[in-house]
Amino acid sequence: MSVKYKDYYETLGVERNSSEAAIKKAYRKLARQYHPDINKEPGAQARFQEISEAYEVLADPEKRKRYDQLGANWQQGQDFTPPPGWENIHFEFGGNGGSGFGFSGQGGFSDFFETIFGDMMGGQSGFHHGRGFAQNNQCPKSRAEEVELSLSLEEAWQGGKKRITVYTGNGQSKTYDLNIPARIRDGAKLRLKNQGSHGDLIVRIAVKPHSRFRVNGANLETTLHITPPEAVLGAKVELPLINGRAGLNITPGTSSGKKLKLKGQGLKKNEGGFGDLIVTVQIDIPGQLTAAERELYEKLLALHQQRK
Repeated sequence: MSVKYKDYYETLGVERNSSEAAIKKAYRKLARQYHPDINKEPGAQARFQEISEAYEVLADPEKRKRYDQLGANWQQGQDFTPPPGWENIHFEFGGNGGSGFGFSGQGGFSDFFETIFGDMMGGQSGFHHGRGFAQNNQCPKSRAEEVELSLSLEEAWQGGKKRITVYTGNGQSKTYDLNIPARIRDGAKLRLKNQGSHGDLIVRIAVKPHSRFRVNGANLETTLHITPPEAVLGAKVELPLINGRAGLNITPGTSSGKKLKLKGQGLKKNEGGFGDLIVTVQIDIPGQLTAAERELYEKLLALHQQRK
């Protein structure tokens, strides 16, 4: 049967020699753009399925190797017929390539995909020749699927219950209620046993950028703005935190760029315990002065010049 050739590399916008990491990065970017829960434009669902199908193949080393054997000479949309020797070979895969948005591989595949890889619902790994010859006919290992859950820094700090909906390639969805540990760090993974299409479902935490704090592993970083008199004479200032405020003692003669550390005020470490809050001091120079302020600064300048 003749079908239209699909260039999966072109679908994801990557080179044929791209690494697994590059393929995954390209997929995530496109999947977010065309995800049915985000993009309601006509054709977005079909585009999402094309992207998921391409990733289904290129993310799996065995499928990608088999696909690459077709060669790079085919053009997108060109009529394709399996090369000699492929006509009587039927491929069956029980696992899937895994996807960041829960693409299950159950339905939604193109005729080209089915021509090359056969029945994805067959439940066996390996291939069978038309003459009855069989090799490597073993049950596949389950493969975990991974989805991303974005949290604000406040949500990550507080933890608590969070509901997520995972969409499959055929438009179906499933809802999960998660218990998010307090102060969970960016990149942490929660594993839901046997909740994926062919194994576990892994929820990867992505902490959104914050207006005042930067996330650096388990540490948080922020900037504290002080005035020149506070830097010279020292002062006690208040620093906003995620969950309140803290008083900081600025020692006399503090210079701009000095770092202060509030231990244990960060997110959870992988090895246990909590990271720190790193505070960088920045001295703000006033742009406009009142007459009284200018007079005082002029006197201060005169005193400095006398000391030279």
